Amino acid sequence: MSDLQTVLRNMLNKTFYVALRKPLDLKRVADVLPRHIEWMLEAERTGEVFLSGPFTGDGPPGSQGGMSILRAPSIEEAQRLIAQDPFIAEGVFEAELRPWLLMEGSLNCTITLSNQRASID
Repeated sequence: MSDLQTVLRNMLNKTFYVALRKPLDLKRVADVLPRHIEWMLEAERTGEVFLSGPFTGDGPPGSQGGMSILRAPSIEEAQRLIAQDPFIAEGVFEAELRPWLLMEGSLNCTITLSNQRASID
């Protein structure tokens, strides 16, 4: 086995599902946002959301769309999950779902025990 094959085999090689949100009806963002946030925080608590947030740029919030990276055993389960997001279910955004293989990168986390705080850099 070549050195490259060994390096690739030893990487994380973990499949996640990326939901790319595209705006459909931005006039309804403010109305649906509380339900979306409630849903997102619950999905975060249950471990179904790995990372999520809007794209930034010119225009009002949400106008650039957004992205969520989901933990799911299959693309079908990821589709079921993202379909429950009120932003998707209520037609504010549509979502394109794609499998994504996480190979490399790093997360830096600081946990301070004295005040029970954590931060990610």
